[in-house]
Amino acid sequence: KRAQHRKMRDGIASAPARATICFTAAAVCVTLLHRHFRGRRQVPQAQSLVLPEGVLPPHPGLALKHTERGRSLYTRIGHRAGDILLEHFGPRASFAVGAALAPDHVMEVGDNEVFLSSGSLDDFVNHSCDPNCRLEFRGGQVFLAALRDIAPGEELTFDYATTTTRAGVEAFPGWRFSCLCGASNCRGEVSSAEELPPERVAFYQSVGALAPHVERRLNLALPRSA
Repeated sequence: KRAQHRKMRDGIASAPARATICFTAAAVCVTLLHRHFRGRRQVPQAQSLVLPEGVLPPHPGLALKHTERGRSLYTRIGHRAGDILLEHFGPRASFAVGAALAPDHVMEVGDNEVFLSSGSLDDFVNHSCDPNCRLEFRGGQVFLAALRDIAPGEELTFDYATTTTRAGVEAFPGWRFSCLCGASNCRGEVSSAEELPPERVAFYQSVGALAPHVERRLNLALPRSA
């Protein structure tokens, strides 16, 4: 093998050897190109997304970053409280269909109803127990809105419990998981709205951060005053 390598290096390899080298080099190039473009397709950019008709385009200041928690959505510019940053969307499905198709990539948006993955930037909004965003439901549409003023460079987050019921956690056991948000008020576990501390429920209700179906469920679950 050392002798053959020396001959190849000196340019006197046999025809079969030269053919093998060319084939191997071509295969390596094809593999590298495939990996390059496959990676590019997996990272959607706000400026180049092709969205379904009627879906609000994400704010052009948003961008994905790789972090220790995976891909996360950040903003390059500042936003004021109440600003709409993007629209959550995707095929709608029942709990049973969502659990069968993509149990880890769905979001509860109604009674026995979830959004399947959209493949867009909204798929990368992480959870935080002290979020800077909230979900805003307008008819059949769901938007991500700034809960407070947001500075350039901040990661965009919302509290997953604000749109998740106990029924949802029962249908999707993977929705209950250890929280790594690092907030000072971190609950240690992401779960359902029914398990939120009462003071957190009161805060989310006051700022309109609870999904309508969650608010209905909480009103039924909370003890009624005499």
